[in-house]
Amino acid sequence: MAATGTFRMVSEEEQAMRSKLEHLTVKDHGPVFGPCPKLPVHTIQKAKDELNETEERRVSSLKELRAMMKEKAGEGETWLRRCRSASGTNQTPCCCAFIIRARKFDVARAHELLKGEWERL
Repeated sequence: MAATGTFRMVSEEEQAMRSKLEHLTVKDHGPVFGPCPKLPVHTIQKAKDELNETEERRVSSLKELRAMMKEKAGEGETWLRRCRSASGTNQTPCCCAFIIRARKFDVARAHELLKGEWERL
């Protein structure tokens, strides 16, 4: 049986990284919470493999989430006001990238998760 689908060329460097990933544990990927000055290369590769995360996708998803939050704030969702007043800025919370990754870049589900967390407080 032949394999069908779309395939992309994988560089030798990426192939070597993937073989290295097989031998790593959870602790090898850096801190889970808190600041991380630079993510390890193998963690970035794991994000690419498991989430299909790219810089463009991350940026577009964050813009889409921010736009959705502005739209919902205009509709009178009070949890957004509490969220912004707690952060002390008019910006969206810094955890947005974390939330989007948790929902595998599904912006609607990420918004619901963020809303649920703030309504719970």
